[in-house]
Amino acid sequence: MELDHLVIAVRDLQDAAEAWAHALGLHAEPAFRPERAHLDLARLALDAEGPVLSEVEGAFLELAAPATPDHRLARFIDERGEGMFSISLQVDDLDAAVAELRARGVPVSDPEDGAHPDRSRRTWPGTRLARIPRASAFGVAIQLIERG
Repeated sequence: MELDHLVIAVRDLQDAAEAWAHALGLHAEPAFRPERAHLDLARLALDAEGPVLSEVEGAFLELAAPATPDHRLARFIDERGEGMFSISLQVDDLDAAVAELRARGVPVSDPEDGAHPDRSRRTWPGTRLARIPRASAFGVAIQLIERG
């Protein structure tokens, strides 16, 4: 497993992207809304040149802002405030990773395709993922992600 990305829940995507970019010298990609999703996203690559995070190859920060007040991200911000929403760890074989975690007694969801029917749970295209619930990971949701 290796770090794929960190999801930071924010109210204002543009302000957050500018603040993170300025503080860490990162470049924010243009914000976008995944098709049929109700949130806006912006990526900031962590493998940028510079002294702060130059050793984190391929990983990125994903800033996520809810586009509707009933989105689970909006509920999260209302309950806990802005901040760390989830950690995504990339795995080579999602099914094997899920089986190994379950053998260790870790609760983990069944693998799902990035085109999940619940729009609020869609991920990046070409991915599969499984989730370890926040309650089982000391308040931080963990996603295991397999990129196709």
